[in-house]
Amino acid sequence: MSSLAAGVSHSCALLVDRTVRCWGATSAAGQTGDATTPRLTPAPIAGLPAVNAISGFGEHVCALLADSTVRCWGVNSAGQLGDGTKTDRSAPVPVAGLGGA
Repeated sequence: MSSLAAGVSHSCALLVDRTVRCWGATSAAGQTGDATTPRLTPAPIAGLPAVNAISGFGEHVCALLADSTVRCWGVNSAGQLGDGTKTDRSAPVPVAGLGGA
């Protein structure tokens, strides 16, 4: 494991192969990467190529990808996912306005 990020009731691990796995409770927002609740064991997060870092807080998680873009998922009631909406996301979405490679 490379790093760990924890939220209110979920956790995510960045593995040395640069993939992310999450587990724990989730709302319909899908902090564990889908709408399944709960995830009792780590499950892969689809749609995240080559992750360099992860961060979790509250009920959302963000990943910094190797191409310098950021994708986030989970609760988005205050726009914390950065996708220009207040829609909860159960799968990673790109953060608007952050340049890539």
